[in-house]
Amino acid sequence: MSNILQDLRYSLRLLRRTPGFTAVAVLVLALGIGANTAVFSLVNAMLLKPMPGRIGETVGVFGKDRSKADSYRAFSYPAYTDLRDSSDVFDSLLAHTLSLVGIREGDATRRTFAAVVSSNYFTTLGVPLAVGRAFSADEERPGSAIPVAIASDDLWRRHGRDSGFLGSTITVNAVAFTIVGIAPRGFTGTMAIVSPDLWFPLGTYDLLVNDIFKQQAKGIDDRASEGLVLVGRLKPGVSMAVADARLDQLARRLERQYPVANRDRTFMVAPLPRLGTSVNPRSDNPVAAVSALLLTMSGLVFVVACLNLANLMLARGSARRKEIAIRLALGGGRARIVRQLLTEGLTLSLIGAAGGAVIAWWTTSLLVASMTMVAPVSVVIDSTPDVRVLASAGAFAVLSTLFFALGPAWSSSNAVLVPDLKDEVRGGVSARRSVSRFMSGPTLVVSQLAVSLALVAAGGLFVRGALNISLIDPGFSLDRQLLIGLDPSLAGYDETRGRIVYRTVLDRVRGLPGVVHASLASIVPFGDITESHKVQAGDKTADAIFLTVGADYFRTLGLPMLRGREFSRQEEEKSDRASAIAVVNEPLVRKLFGDADPIGRQIQLGETGRGVVRTLEIVGVAPGLRHEMFDPAPVPQIYVASGGPYRANMNIHVQVAGGPGAQTAMLETVRRELRQIDDRLPIVSMKTMLAHRDTSIPAWAIGMAARLFSAFGLLALLLATIGVYGLKAYDVARRTREIGIRMALGASGGDVQRLVLREGLRTTAIGLAAGLLLAAGIGKLLSGLLFRVSPFDPVVLVTASVALCAAAMLASYIPARRATRVVPLEALRSE
Repeated sequence: MSNILQDLRYSLRLLRRTPGFTAVAVLVLALGIGANTAVFSLVNAMLLKPMPGRIGETVGVFGKDRSKADSYRAFSYPAYTDLRDSSDVFDSLLAHTLSLVGIREGDATRRTFAAVVSSNYFTTLGVPLAVGRAFSADEERPGSAIPVAIASDDLWRRHGRDSGFLGSTITVNAVAFTIVGIAPRGFTGTMAIVSPDLWFPLGTYDLLVNDIFKQQAKGIDDRASEGLVLVGRLKPGVSMAVADARLDQLARRLERQYPVANRDRTFMVAPLPRLGTSVNPRSDNPVAAVSALLLTMSGLVFVVACLNLANLMLARGSARRKEIAIRLALGGGRARIVRQLLTEGLTLSLIGAAGGAVIAWWTTSLLVASMTMVAPVSVVIDSTPDVRVLASAGAFAVLSTLFFALGPAWSSSNAVLVPDLKDEVRGGVSARRSVSRFMSGPTLVVSQLAVSLALVAAGGLFVRGALNISLIDPGFSLDRQLLIGLDPSLAGYDETRGRIVYRTVLDRVRGLPGVVHASLASIVPFGDITESHKVQAGDKTADAIFLTVGADYFRTLGLPMLRGREFSRQEEEKSDRASAIAVVNEPLVRKLFGDADPIGRQIQLGETGRGVVRTLEIVGVAPGLRHEMFDPAPVPQIYVASGGPYRANMNIHVQVAGGPGAQTAMLETVRRELRQIDDRLPIVSMKTMLAHRDTSIPAWAIGMAARLFSAFGLLALLLATIGVYGLKAYDVARRTREIGIRMALGASGGDVQRLVLREGLRTTAIGLAAGLLLAAGIGKLLSGLLFRVSPFDPVVLVTASVALCAAAMLASYIPARRATRVVPLEALRSE
């Protein structure tokens, strides 16, 4: 122990004497370790960090159709109680669902996600409330509508953590709810990272759940309803296979008792994913694959940093060859020398790891803030480093020490005593020979350049993808298009009052000067919400995006009908006729009818045997549109008139005359009109269609990937530049006598400069050649994540190569200029 402390004190003293080297080494390590620790922090929050309480012990419960392999259904409240009370499978079983609700904050209404849960929700998850109580059985009873709620810690924090918050009221969907409890800090429900702001009892289901979250008009107490997702803890000793067998027996018994609601239905359990909730089993494998990719890319930055430090340590070891030779001559063992040099490396690594932890905390906080701006839910990622994150930083420190310090330490300790004892300032034949036995500076720099080019190219591919967003459209022009999101249900309006509001809004907006056309739709291309249904025609079935739209919808988007007509103003209002017709788009026609004319043909909307089939007559065929940003081609879509099924959350499309200035002015005009119509009407969003596309979650994800991978590339470029500069600066210092002799024999400063640059260019060329091959491999690896960019994009590869070559040559030019300032007489005299 005393020897280790002695080595540590000596290392600190040496590092203090060389502040330039120490600062560069710590900065390089902090950047490399910080990048990896930041990525690990995110992966830790998503996949590794234990969930609170007993959430990690829970499983998802799913209702599956025996006759269809991939057909799953949610549960009704009676089905939930059947499984909860009659099964010998579960130690505890909860029911929950999600909904969008509106929280009144002053004069505005903020839309957010909330969870509607059974009374045993928190006990099943094994999470006690921080303050207050859980829901009671009476509050759980369907239809009870007792207005109580449990708030998240994040919502409490936004209210200043006021002790009076418990017991206060909060207005949600125009109903005053009493806060009876507050969830503990860090609790996000059954999912990691994202959290509802509020939890409500199941008895408030009909007050809060609407639209696509409530697929049927029936309440959850009807056995035919499918509104709840189940999560449970298995009894001790019950495996998943045993649970499936027992649940299948229960399903058969329930099918005999309730043949309509439970026909061909069985139950099963599956692991509960950390990052979602669904009616069908899902895994975290896609997220794990992306996480592995991020760790790989950040790991390459780490490799570049370590190669850079190895190069610096080689140069430092060569400069200390006489010191090491003296210690060996005085009886110091080689192992003792290596231990001393490793201690110096570990000291640097630990200081760098501390800086890296700070960088990781800062970057993670920025990422959370960025996610919060676009996500409709509270993003809960504690950026404070926990034990895993600190352990990872320590592990990176140890690994980097082995990576960059062990080889140079072993090489430096292998001194040739007599030449090294004499060689105080000579060009270092012994040093060069010692280095070449294990590794060489040029080899390390070539490796840095190769990896750096791959990372710069990867960043460039994602930047090209982000730039492509500005060129994408769903199939119609986004210019002169406004989008206003409304949801009267957030103010407590029922269907009757909501229809009146939308009719009034459309009449007023259509009459505004500068408005060419206006209509409404339930969902929007590139939006956050998607609704789809099965559409059947004879023996053919297709999945289609389902939209409720108003009159002039396609005219407002600037799309001509291909056949037939779109909906009329009369069908925009509630009527039996509006509920019996549909418009389909061309991709859906091709799937169901081929080249036949579908006008006047009938289709079924929904699944046979599920009790939700509607027969509709096709009155028009519209052009195909892309719905998701990543859709390579238009997808099947079916449109029904807004006078048919009611959707509270709708989007007003407005086509205006004029340019961007006119669009901005029209947004303000529409806002004033809406406030005059009803100042309580919740305006969910108000933006241009271009802004809607550019601020969507997919656009954010693509942009964040571009920023993240560009950061990796720029870090690698910076580190590689430092590495090239360090190698050439050391090479020039080592060859001072040689340069002096050349100049004494008549070489000009330009000759010397070209000599140094030529050697730097050769090293750079070899690194670029290897880097292009590595960049091609990484591009292929990333191809599934790129947005309309070839993994071998020539513009990106050429630009990355030019950028890296320019940086490397600049790093070589500075030492080359310094070499021309060598005075021959002084160089020869120093020898």
